[in-house]
Amino acid sequence: MRLRKGKLIPREDGKRIEEFIGAATTGSASASVARMLAPPGWSEPAQKPEFDEVVLVLLGELTIVIDGKRERIGPGEVGWVPRGRRVLYRNDGQGACDYWSICAPAFRPELAHVEAAESEPQANHVTVQVAHAQGEAMEKSLESLGRAYLERLGLSGCELSLSLVGDRAIRRLNRTWRKKDKATDVLSFPAGDLPKGTPGPRQLGDVVISLDTAKRQAKEYGRTLEAEVARYLAHGLLHLLGHDHERPQDARKMAALEEKLLGGSGMVSDAVRAGRARRLV
Repeated sequence: MRLRKGKLIPREDGKRIEEFIGAATTGSASASVARMLAPPGWSEPAQKPEFDEVVLVLLGELTIVIDGKRERIGPGEVGWVPRGRRVLYRNDGQGACDYWSICAPAFRPELAHVEAAESEPQANHVTVQVAHAQGEAMEKSLESLGRAYLERLGLSGCELSLSLVGDRAIRRLNRTWRKKDKATDVLSFPAGDLPKGTPGPRQLGDVVISLDTAKRQAKEYGRTLEAEVARYLAHGLLHLLGHDHERPQDARKMAALEEKLLGGSGMVSDAVRAGRARRLV
């Protein structure tokens, strides 16, 4: 029997499912075959199915978390999920993931044993762009620190972009966007609010850090370069989230959040004590 077209299964999470063989189409109980199209940022609650499942990725990348161990299945690769194992499926990539799913016995909702949706928070994504000779050595640690900060703030399903640059680059950005013709330590560029219902992670925006300024300031105040950059990241991230230090009450709130992220005094705390919170750049 040749099957050229399947049946679309209604979904509310943005994922497209076209079943060719299974309970909803051919009435088969022994196996089901369906083609899936998962948008970027898609995920579904964990489940512990009573069927084996094989996935074949055609395009994009599918993340499978089996009993807490993560596997990323790329184009042309096959993933296998044995029955009885706790599994979570999601698309952590930047583009849609097109893949086939084969289940034996056939997929049926009552055999999937899906957990409550709130039991599995969405992952945060942090990307680091390096445009400084000394930046590569800090790339991985900065990425991990960004994720840690998001978790400490209770955020999930967010995407944060970080850039490590020199004084010339950050001065150019400062001049273009803030009309201040000088190098600074950190700049924040919020992404703005996307239309409600837009699939994928919540875009926070970009934090740009000058390593040249960080080196000078770290030496002046007796801090390590890593500690100085951590201060800039905490400050820049909070600006992305809408916090500022223009008014005393706002400065105190932002200072407290910086201390929560850093475990100690931050840029706003130091400025508040010195009476110059509004002049932070």
